[in-house]
Amino acid sequence: MNRLVMFALVGALCAFATPAVAGDWHSGATLICADCHLMHGSQEHAYTSGGLFVSVGPNAPYEYLLRNETNDLCLSCHDNQSFAPDVFGNNGGVQMNRRGGGLNADPAHRTNDPGYDEMDGHTLWTTATAPGGTWVPPHADGLECTDCHAQHGHVATQYRNLKNTGSRTLTYATGTNDGTKDVYQRVLRGYSDADIDYNEPSTTASAYGQWCTLCHTTFHGSGGSANMGGASGGDPSGALAAPWVRHPTADVNIGWAPTRTYYSSLPQFNSHTNRVKVMDSQGLWDGTAADNTVTPSCFSCHRSHGTKNGFGLIYMSGTGTVTEDGDAGTQVKDMCRQCHTQGA
Repeated sequence: MNRLVMFALVGALCAFATPAVAGDWHSGATLICADCHLMHGSQEHAYTSGGLFVSVGPNAPYEYLLRNETNDLCLSCHDNQSFAPDVFGNNGGVQMNRRGGGLNADPAHRTNDPGYDEMDGHTLWTTATAPGGTWVPPHADGLECTDCHAQHGHVATQYRNLKNTGSRTLTYATGTNDGTKDVYQRVLRGYSDADIDYNEPSTTASAYGQWCTLCHTTFHGSGGSANMGGASGGDPSGALAAPWVRHPTADVNIGWAPTRTYYSSLPQFNSHTNRVKVMDSQGLWDGTAADNTVTPSCFSCHRSHGTKNGFGLIYMSGTGTVTEDGDAGTQVKDMCRQCHTQGA
């Protein structure tokens, strides 16, 4: 069964070994047209200087003067290469514990790496309707990298070159955190899990979740909306009168009802050595009593590209070595118990 969990988290087309001047790859000095395009649909030699030689696909020429079909062209750089983030299946690149995890593919087009099945994340080439929405890939070839990412980049304006959709943008700060930005990456083009944390510029919204609604419309929203249930602003008394029908993704802090820990428990979250990612208006993300503003969103439970777990879930029990799939956790309840106390 095909499953789309969320958008993909790294650049859509090839990353290059040329020094950057600003923003992510595929912009400014890292935007080298000939790496992805060629004029006449034919090339038999590498360049003498500059540019990355990507072999021409077998059915050239291609639309838009590309060297290959979109997904195959992207994966020629973004799968098992040392110079660019590996976004497909098992991690064969240089970035450890990828924040976005790994994509999978419709088996009619590409063989999946062991452990990455169609239900485990975003499926390239799928023609399925996005879960929780009505969006379908607008191309006969199905889901493409460029459905989520802008192949020519967004210099310092849109995290991970995600497509800029007006109000649904995802801003980011690099090196020094800025609480007015949605994402904090500690180093330029930091793709590892430890490099990324999430701010909460608005305590009643998630820019990340809003971006996901472009495809997964009904899975996200604020308390009190018909598709989510609960109460506006996570008000305990209102939420108890109007139970949630979908898990909050925007406006409810962990431990918001301290006398009812079966909703969620801040001490439970804080007790773990390894914690899932959360938004935090204080920029601390530690879940201590003083830091009672931590808020779950899409990335708390899922990796955007996928994992070896169903639906790209992160089985995080709180102990052991952290991997892209979680840590010592082996099942869904290990992840749930990051915040919830029910069960054993």
